[in-house]
Amino acid sequence: MSDKPKIFVVTRTPKGLDNILSVKPDVASSFYSAVINVSDSPCATFDYQMKLPSFWFPIHEIEPWGYTPFLATLRVVNEYYKGDKPVLIHCHAGANRSPSLAFAVLKTKGYTDEEAAQSLAYADVSKVFQRNIEMKLIPKNILEFLAAAEKHQDRSMNGLMAVLHEGYLERADKIYDTIKDFTLHGSDENPVRLVYDRTVKKFVIKRD
Repeated sequence: MSDKPKIFVVTRTPKGLDNILSVKPDVASSFYSAVINVSDSPCATFDYQMKLPSFWFPIHEIEPWGYTPFLATLRVVNEYYKGDKPVLIHCHAGANRSPSLAFAVLKTKGYTDEEAAQSLAYADVSKVFQRNIEMKLIPKNILEFLAAAEKHQDRSMNGLMAVLHEGYLERADKIYDTIKDFTLHGSDENPVRLVYDRTVKKFVIKRD
């Protein structure tokens, strides 16, 4: 059993929320720190407002989700989760969107795939998440993006994209340094080399 805290409760709506909403909001607030709806339509979770922080980050299930709902969910967790009451997150069925967002945030918090699956009570959540990446619904660098967001919590979306871009340039420069110069033949004193010229953006022959 993992000793990692339970940051999220993933529920189904509307059926799953019927039971929750039958409890008075002031009572429900003793169980959850916030509510997040990531379905593409509003729902009864807004009944929690004024008693429990409630957020709607709509995702259309068959279109690209983008970075925003992931960043927003991470920031709700960082703002409202204090280690005791979990965040209630839901979509329509609790089978794809909400567990995928929760999984990404748990990975950002250092959970392994197994620990995240156990925490979310969803054995195949990592496969669902990966499937959404392969279908190009989730950005393929979303975990790298969230890691930057976790490290730079005061940065805007544009600021975080700039952080990623800087990292890509640094890695590109390191790769460039390892592949820009090949010795084709010749003696050590007079080699013939293939060198990448950034000015003309192609490899050229160099003779020393």
